[in-house]
Amino acid sequence: MVSIRIFLLILIVFFVVTLCFFNKKPEIKLSELTEKVVYVDDVFIHEEKDFEKCRVEIWNNKTTWEIPRVEELKLLAEFNVTANEGLEDGELRLISAFLYEDEIVVTTSRQRRYEMGTPVYCRYFDCNRVEIPGSIYKSFFFPLTSVHCLRKAGANYISLSLTENDEPQEPVPFIHRLYKEPQYELGVCSGQLYGMDAKWMQIAEFVEHHKLIGARMFYFSVFEIDGMTRMILDEYERSGFAEVSMINTEYTNAAMMRHMVQIHECFYRARKQSKWLLHVDHDEFLIPTGKPMLSYIRSLGDYTAELIFAIRRIAKFEESLEKYNNVEEVSNDIQIANYNFTHGPTYGAPKVMIRPDKVDAVLLHWSYGMEPGYKVKVVPKNIAIINHYRTISRKFLWSDFMAKYMKQKTKFLHETLQVEYVEKLRKNVAKVIQYVFEKHDVTCEAIAPDYRRIAKPYVEKLGVCK
Repeated sequence: MVSIRIFLLILIVFFVVTLCFFNKKPEIKLSELTEKVVYVDDVFIHEEKDFEKCRVEIWNNKTTWEIPRVEELKLLAEFNVTANEGLEDGELRLISAFLYEDEIVVTTSRQRRYEMGTPVYCRYFDCNRVEIPGSIYKSFFFPLTSVHCLRKAGANYISLSLTENDEPQEPVPFIHRLYKEPQYELGVCSGQLYGMDAKWMQIAEFVEHHKLIGARMFYFSVFEIDGMTRMILDEYERSGFAEVSMINTEYTNAAMMRHMVQIHECFYRARKQSKWLLHVDHDEFLIPTGKPMLSYIRSLGDYTAELIFAIRRIAKFEESLEKYNNVEEVSNDIQIANYNFTHGPTYGAPKVMIRPDKVDAVLLHWSYGMEPGYKVKVVPKNIAIINHYRTISRKFLWSDFMAKYMKQKTKFLHETLQVEYVEKLRKNVAKVIQYVFEKHDVTCEAIAPDYRRIAKPYVEKLGVCK
């Protein structure tokens, strides 16, 4: 009996050792698998002469010889228009290049005030990114961050350099704006987006509100952004409601000191694409109180190029949502419905709507330079105003507006908005946010049986199939 137990024990030990032996992964040394001789493979690099010749499409077979309104632009540059802010050590970094019928405008993140009107050179490249010989054009900085260039037949990319002999920046492709008529009647330019605080709720409300009053295109310039806000912008870009410029500068702490970069990136992006362009920050809402906004701008005729709107600041006592939990929470966080404590509207620091193809440059609160015959109109307060929802719970520009107005004994009001409009906005905001952020886990039943078998290790790692 004892001998049988010993035999069985020996058998079990033998079985375990054998199993371990055959399951043990062989230790492979890389040095044992390679020869001592080093082989060098040739890598053939394409030279410029090796590329096929570029085909010049009909739209690209055009050369121009003069910048439109060039004398007016030079005069504005001489008076330092748009040079009211800047960073004097800015690098020459290209953002976009907009191709119009008679010119190209290159936007940059360089905003050196004392370079306004100074020379900068347009450099043209074909479809293979090979510079076109003899094509350099001497231009100048205006507005602060932008450069107007001639068109050159066969050019598909463009770059800039500070001298003729400098190595140009990496060329950027053209963004076509060769429209005979604008695609959209009303576009909206959002102020610069920077910092990592969550803005997804504000952006959704901002877009959905202005969609309801007739806007069909939104322009965003992003310097820094959190992941959730990026997701909501991606959704609007996917659905064709937004164009997003991701701007990479050399600064780590420039914060809001890039207004001119954002404004003119948006201004030239909208030119020829949107007939009218509203310039507001993402916490500002155009409220048409007298008649529908599109009806109003159509009634103005052809010779109005700028509209000035009065603004009223509305105290916002809490921050917007930082994280998405559920759609009910979103529906209850609509700032335009929750906050209505304000002062009367004022034309101090107004906001504007412009015709981007009829003016030469834009600042925060007005435009500069206008085609002959066009005029500016101040919009009566009973037609439309701007609501500015200013958070007062943290230190920021104008966050102390209530204290300032109270010292002046300003009367405050409670201004509510139409219930039907608020409910429509609430529904639309909740719909887009739920679509973007409402998620659930994959279930075992949803995984195709064949895939469960083929990718068994991965499926097991998910832990959904027991």
